[in-house]
Amino acid sequence: MQVTEAITIFKLSVPSSHLSALAALAAAYILLRVMFGSRQAGLYGDAVFYFVLIWKGSYVLTDFDNFMKAPLSLLYYNGGLTGALAGLLAALFFLWRKGMAGTPAVLMAAVAVQGVYQTMMALLNENGRMAEAVTVTVFGILLFLTVSQINGSILWQRQLTVLFLAAHLIVATFQPDGFGGLPFAATVILIIYQFIFLSAGRRNNL
Repeated sequence: MQVTEAITIFKLSVPSSHLSALAALAAAYILLRVMFGSRQAGLYGDAVFYFVLIWKGSYVLTDFDNFMKAPLSLLYYNGGLTGALAGLLAALFFLWRKGMAGTPAVLMAAVAVQGVYQTMMALLNENGRMAEAVTVTVFGILLFLTVSQINGSILWQRQLTVLFLAAHLIVATFQPDGFGGLPFAATVILIIYQFIFLSAGRRNNL
């Protein structure tokens, strides 16, 4: 979804994408805490911290000259797509180190973040009624299925992972950004990550 609106908070103009991301991250934390307990939610919170730290901090490397001229610009800018992907990989590495890779909690967090983010972006911006309706409907159904079936068998987790990809493929065909940008790239990375460690966990249990 493209950003077409900004929200004014105390005379500060905030892009709708930032508010959508904040709402998505908070919703995923709440779901994890309710369904998996404080430890899983806490590790997710730590992973989010590493993501934000690297995403924002990568601005120093990607635009060093401007950073040196105005160090406080770090508060307003970030490392863009490259920095975001680096932050995501760092967060996933952290979760792997903590033994969460391939777990139902990671899958649910991924779906919750993407689902809430996409829904908020559809509601806050103008990207065409068809794109908005498809986005809210498809991700809403996916999030409901994930929450209701996340504690099922390994087979269910595999099916939910495939549905995650299928849902985003469908939605992306209607959205202005299509398959470009961070949201779709993040989904692909998370699905590959989930499948790798689901398979590893299954082999270890044999």
